[in-house]
Amino acid sequence: MCWMNGGIREGGCPGPSWLVTCCVPQHKNFQMQQQMFPQQPHGYIGLNSLNSLSGPRPVCGVQPLKSSKLQKRIIGGDQAAFGEFPWQAHIRIAGFQCGGVLLNHQYIATAAHCVHRAKLSQIIIYLGEYDTKDLDKAEILPKETLGVIERKIHPQFKYMLTQPDRYDVAVLKLSRSVGFRDNILPICLPPQGKDYEGALGVVAGWGKTDTSFGKTGTNLLQKVYVPIINNRVCYAWHELKDIILELHDEMFCAGHEQGKMDACLGDSGGPLVVNDGGRWTLVGITSAGFGCAVDHQPGIYHKVSKTVPWILANIND
Repeated sequence: MCWMNGGIREGGCPGPSWLVTCCVPQHKNFQMQQQMFPQQPHGYIGLNSLNSLSGPRPVCGVQPLKSSKLQKRIIGGDQAAFGEFPWQAHIRIAGFQCGGVLLNHQYIATAAHCVHRAKLSQIIIYLGEYDTKDLDKAEILPKETLGVIERKIHPQFKYMLTQPDRYDVAVLKLSRSVGFRDNILPICLPPQGKDYEGALGVVAGWGKTDTSFGKTGTNLLQKVYVPIINNRVCYAWHELKDIILELHDEMFCAGHEQGKMDACLGDSGGPLVVNDGGRWTLVGITSAGFGCAVDHQPGIYHKVSKTVPWILANIND
């Protein structure tokens, strides 16, 4: 009855524990979670009511179906478990694919370079996706297929031919509001200006899983762990390979000095997330890279903490 009424159980009551329990009411539970997580800017703080658009809003950045299942390879990574990244979006645009991340009931974020030239009618969003061929028996919950009715590109986005794109972020408004459940949940957004240098991030996607020419992406969601590195170090690594790199304040690098583990073609637009105080938080958006999983050539990501005010302003309708 406590759970059904939106409360949470708390120990410490007198009497037999199988018969008596303390129940923190819904409004006090909400206040407690606000105190525990005061820096979540888009307000997904509350109860884990997963199937209602009108009921209490779920906590962002949680993994209700996380599993320890580790198999196969992203490049040098592992196969994700079903529902491990419930905010992950799979984007099909005409004949190619990108990644994205769910922000709320009706908006996702992705890389601007993925969608800035596409017709809205060509963009299809899959949420709750795991196996794009629908062959894996681990898919215990269905995916959602949605269109896009509005595209908002960051006003400072600049498409670059030989360098990482400037302000490579866009938000897409879905054709309808999507209900939350265990395999479809929003990510948390970071505080403005927060620096995650030195943190270990996780990148996921359906992109290429090796560097062979002509290889297409994988049908099963893959993940890889990459450390976020200092931009000066990133410059120095590229100089060792005689690569001229231009990095700006809205960019950061993440990867391993010896390569071997990286995002690749088809992973663009997908999230780089960090566990920040117990919540998975959107720190980066996969943007660019000089090759895949090559030593001293880490991936380059859009820094979400730089543009989070713009993101919030454009998903608040």
